[in-house]
Amino acid sequence: MEFKEWFCLKERESFTIDPKINPDDARFYFGRDEIKGRIKSQIRRSFVDPGVPKMILYGPYGSGKTQTLFHLEYYLQADRPPACRLNPHIVHLDLEMHSKSTHYDWHLQLLEQVGKDTVTRWVERLSDLGVSFEAKLREVFNDPNLAEAARKLILSDTAFKAWQWLTGQTLSAKDLETLKVTRNLGQTGAGDLVNTLVGIGRLAVANGEVLIFLMDEAEQFRYVKTGDATESLHDYLRKLAEPANAFVGFVIASFALALDDMAELLIRPDIRGRIGEHNVVEIPPLPTVEVKTFTRQLLAELIDQEQAEAKIQQEGLGVSLETYPFTADAFDLLCEYASQDPIKALPRNIIKTVNECAISAWDEGKAIVGTDIVNEVAPLIFG
Repeated sequence: MEFKEWFCLKERESFTIDPKINPDDARFYFGRDEIKGRIKSQIRRSFVDPGVPKMILYGPYGSGKTQTLFHLEYYLQADRPPACRLNPHIVHLDLEMHSKSTHYDWHLQLLEQVGKDTVTRWVERLSDLGVSFEAKLREVFNDPNLAEAARKLILSDTAFKAWQWLTGQTLSAKDLETLKVTRNLGQTGAGDLVNTLVGIGRLAVANGEVLIFLMDEAEQFRYVKTGDATESLHDYLRKLAEPANAFVGFVIASFALALDDMAELLIRPDIRGRIGEHNVVEIPPLPTVEVKTFTRQLLAELIDQEQAEAKIQQEGLGVSLETYPFTADAFDLLCEYASQDPIKALPRNIIKTVNECAISAWDEGKAIVGTDIVNEVAPLIFG
């Protein structure tokens, strides 16, 4: 019998949760009711002021930052707050930085993740409005160069060059002349590129959508070693966080054991002041009192409760549906291991332990997980 059938799993191959592999897993957010409520409250309020979310999340590896980002996408799309009047257009991005990365690199990653086809589609929709198309573009972008480049996106012979220009890539004088723009973007600093991104955010709004970036792995900013490069990235974020930007939202997640462990550019007073201290949120290890709640909710969501109840009765397994496929003692023991070291009480570790224990039981032909298996597996993960 296959593993998933052995433990009555709901249309999944294991107890692993990964929204990057299985998008449906984004709906899960076990335990942490206080943090979940706080983040969702701040997200709802953000659509009133400043108009879009601007938030930084931090915590240790395995604490659930990535799951939080994907759950926020699920929340915004499945249960859109009334204050969010437009359709959320969510863009995920795993940041990549190196020692000399600058605002150009960040801007390029952001726009490439939005995609040329998406921006072109937004421009085409405006063009369908008729004679006011060019005037509408100028109104949206508030910059003749940006408006002209956006217009060129829907012309086959200039579309590629126009996209290169909008992403901040350097073009030749001949290409600039072809596009009818006066200079390359970014020559005057990060603000030039941020204005482009915000203009695209306005374009999304004109199409009934609101652009929100969910950026993960922001610890990558610590790889940047050049002073000027760091300052350009800081300037890009500072301008993106300005109150005047009510069109492009962002939630940035970073590994950090404490606030001061984050990349310095993320926690400067001018950044935290613009974002708001209440929008810098820690995702810590699970408190001891939440370990059992997290584990129970995990099992309840991933296991088909009706099938499991029938199996328990038919095979006389002598376990409660509340802890299945663990015996009560094995469940308590697992939670005890998870709680011994508060730093290691992480969702990732708990999920891995549950999965590895179940695999061991299946491999040994056991219908339930006992304390012997937990004592073999848990020390390897929490030790």
